[in-house]
Amino acid sequence: MKLHRGYTILSLMIAMAIGIFITGVAGKVYIDSKMAFLMRSAVAAANENGRFAIEDLRRSLVMAGRGVGAGDDDLTAYTATTDNGLRTFPMVGAAGIVDSDAISGSSVLAVRYATGPSCGGVIAASSTVRFLVNADSELECEVNGVSQPIVSGIVQMRALYGVDTDTDGLANRYLTATEVEAGDFWPNVVSIRVGLIASSGEFELPLSHRPSAAETFDLLGMDVTAPDTSHFFKSVTTTFSLRNLNTVVERQ
Repeated sequence: MKLHRGYTILSLMIAMAIGIFITGVAGKVYIDSKMAFLMRSAVAAANENGRFAIEDLRRSLVMAGRGVGAGDDDLTAYTATTDNGLRTFPMVGAAGIVDSDAISGSSVLAVRYATGPSCGGVIAASSTVRFLVNADSELECEVNGVSQPIVSGIVQMRALYGVDTDTDGLANRYLTATEVEAGDFWPNVVSIRVGLIASSGEFELPLSHRPSAAETFDLLGMDVTAPDTSHFFKSVTTTFSLRNLNTVVERQ
């Protein structure tokens, strides 16, 4: 009697089912790994943009008032109708400090100092240094009217000025530029608190990790809603001590 060897239809169907299951598992592991990688890349990009922006701001802002005479920073200089070009903080307005820029909605920071690092270089004469966020979500550094972008992925910037009201060298209140101006507090400013909303820039979140609605951040007391849900956004806040403006510390 001749025996017939081979595979039955049932065994082939079982083998195919097992193969499809293994392929599906491998595909899911690959997709999950890729989504996790994209998520980590977006988070890392936002963290990096925020960190670079803070460090670039720090290098310039901590120099505020360097080489500016104490007499140029007195109350008379700040209550005068025109800016004498010698004090640490330019006048509040379009060409100087602005609480909320008409284009970006961000604060515009501006300080003066005689020498020090700024915009990737070193300034060797009394200069006005401004920081602002442009329409392309880039943090710009401007020296004497010449600007250049230094960090991308910065959606919003807000600045508050620390006012020392009891001459102990520490800020007792943090106010907007307009509030400082209204109270004639510029000679009492000893620090600047800066808040940023940094985005992941060119790195988008995978669809599975996108929030259902745009997030809202508390940026130094101001609510800021993220412009979209396709990117990762992070709030970064820090305070810069201005040693050259501190009456307890000798000016440089």
